[in-house]
Amino acid sequence: MAEANLQAMLQAHGITASPRQLAEYLAEAVEAMEEGALIPAAQELPEAELEVLRSGGFDVDARPSEQDDPIARASAAYSALMETALTIKAVAAALGRNESRIRQRLLQRSLYGIRRGRSWLLPLFQFQVEERKGTRTLKGVVPGIEQVIPTLSPELHPVSVWRWFTSPSTELTDEATPDKAISPRDWLLAGRDPKPVADLARDL
Repeated sequence: MAEANLQAMLQAHGITASPRQLAEYLAEAVEAMEEGALIPAAQELPEAELEVLRSGGFDVDARPSEQDDPIARASAAYSALMETALTIKAVAAALGRNESRIRQRLLQRSLYGIRRGRSWLLPLFQFQVEERKGTRTLKGVVPGIEQVIPTLSPELHPVSVWRWFTSPSTELTDEATPDKAISPRDWLLAGRDPKPVADLARDL
């Protein structure tokens, strides 16, 4: 498929990244791949990122088979993570802060960012996002996440961080439903104490 036709197809599905950008994301993912970044199934990912994968033609609802390539799945997840991530400018505007303050928080590691040359991209999982009629609105930062991100190893692959934040953990349960595991992200969104999440993050 010619690049112009591929670009038109991507835009028709709401994907703003160019084919070249997506290829760069895939290359970055493969180059930095590690065992912990290999996700068992795309359906474990957050809905915003699942939509990107669906738009790109990935069958996110199918169970993985023995023939599935885990590197390809993780690379696709990384592409979705990067495609839905936000720039410093977008985050600053949405939160009503100066861009310099967002950069400061990235350097302090109270916000999670992925460096790309001299710029940063901030993945969606750390924000409260409202989806309405196809429009995504940033409502704020996930409560308490600034106490968790600094405890994460900087060596962790972004897909590993993303998956950990959004996957249920048997270490996090509600007293009312002790058999139901809660993801670190949902635990924080509910306004619970961030310390247990920070303690888990140190052990990753």
